[in-house]
Amino acid sequence: MLNSIGRVIKRNISKEALRAHIILLSRFYIRFGLWNGVKLFLKFKLRRVDRIQLPGFRFPFSLRTGTSDIQAFNHIFLDDNYYFRYAEKPKIIIDAGANIGLFTIKMKNEYPEATIICIEPDQDNFQRLTANLSMYDNIYLENCALWGTNTSGTIHNKFYLGNWGMVVEENLGEGRIPFVTISSLLQKYKVDQVDILKLDIETSEKQVFAGQTNVWLPKVRVMIIELHDWLETGCASVFFKTINSTLTDYTYLVKGEYTVIINTKK
Repeated sequence: MLNSIGRVIKRNISKEALRAHIILLSRFYIRFGLWNGVKLFLKFKLRRVDRIQLPGFRFPFSLRTGTSDIQAFNHIFLDDNYYFRYAEKPKIIIDAGANIGLFTIKMKNEYPEATIICIEPDQDNFQRLTANLSMYDNIYLENCALWGTNTSGTIHNKFYLGNWGMVVEENLGEGRIPFVTISSLLQKYKVDQVDILKLDIETSEKQVFAGQTNVWLPKVRVMIIELHDWLETGCASVFFKTINSTLTDYTYLVKGEYTVIINTKK
């Protein structure tokens, strides 16, 4: 094992590269333990990520080499950006901007009885999402985008962020992707309460929270959202204006790049 690590590290001889390898290895070790951490580190360094089996997880999943899938993995499993102590076990979770399903995999293994609705507009991501979640039950997949109205549009790599940064734009003339509201989703699945709503939808939050929110927003207990003002101004202002005008009692915290809203009204 040590010889394998040595061969991997010797591929880059600069001090900066060596330091980066050591830091990454230590992160795998801290998160997954010595044996599992080293095995996973080698998989990633050797680009053998077509079958990742995390300790304690029910099923393996796959990543695409040379894509933002690797960053997404680090973001969710190494940095643990979505770790929160929930007051109650969630029963209904919505994963909007599901990408290839890593957040859903994490939540489904922590809360196996939860029902999760995944929303992902990009077709390539959706195919990998479907494959990664095929072994789990009570997961529903929607190949669409969240928006403020039910309409249609297009998707493209507007900000050159890769697979996890695809942006949708309304285009009634050429739109082939269905755009749906949260209200219509709740109605479709007959959902009265959303325990966790995760929104990482690459500036579309500006449209979602500019729409009619008074029907669905009070039904959300915990919301985890990334606000993308660094890509498009106005996302945060629309969001907080809507939150403050719709929710009467809530608590607010920041975890990394995520804003967390906890609806405390009983």
